[in-house]
Amino acid sequence: MHCHLDRYRDPAKVASEAARAGVNIIAVTNLPSHFQQGRTPVAALKNVRLSLGLHPLLAPHSASEITLFTQLASATSYIGEVGLDFSKEGVATKTAQIESFEHVLEVIEKQGKVISIHSRGAEETVLQRLKVGRIETAVFHWFSGPESALVQVVDSGHYVSVNGAMLDSKRMRPLIASLPKASLLLETDGPYTKTGSTAARPAHLRQVVAELAVLWGCSPSDVEFQLATNFRTLLSRLEADKALEGNSA
Repeated sequence: MHCHLDRYRDPAKVASEAARAGVNIIAVTNLPSHFQQGRTPVAALKNVRLSLGLHPLLAPHSASEITLFTQLASATSYIGEVGLDFSKEGVATKTAQIESFEHVLEVIEKQGKVISIHSRGAEETVLQRLKVGRIETAVFHWFSGPESALVQVVDSGHYVSVNGAMLDSKRMRPLIASLPKASLLLETDGPYTKTGSTAARPAHLRQVVAELAVLWGCSPSDVEFQLATNFRTLLSRLEADKALEGNSA
């Protein structure tokens, strides 16, 4: 659900390895210009879908990127990485981030997009903005907020994408175990996470599946079936939202 394929030294090699492992990739981007640059090379990769992003730590600094986002939104069904970041790294641009995120939500409202959300330190504000923007189905990537906010995310009908770093966290692992199985999806956030001493790659998701099987007390194949079902349900919900909007227009 969330991999920065363009940040690897050899994206095509990483995608090919993933294809052999039976892994499909939603390749998020940090800026619309990155999406624009990646459209041609990604078109040759059958197991990759390119996602249009406007990263909260970058979005406030470029009006041209925000304009480009609007122009390119119709070119893909996948949106990400977008959201808010109120950590020490991002809090200084809080107001500009909110304006940018609200613009993103306005552009994609009721269009049935698969959205990968960054919410570090801003979970409740993100949830509020999604509600105002009538976005009922999104995927919260690498969730690191408090348990209370995580419960709100799931209770609101959103999904949580899980990576190896989250399962390695003593705080997050039991929280993930407590979530409804129907609310989970997979991610790597590679190459910004690690598997052992190397940058995590999509093919490494087999190890994440194995860890989830331990948490759930079932077989890896059962986990794969559940996750595939979750993704199909996500797509069905988005299609229903889009159809409903079309009928009401």
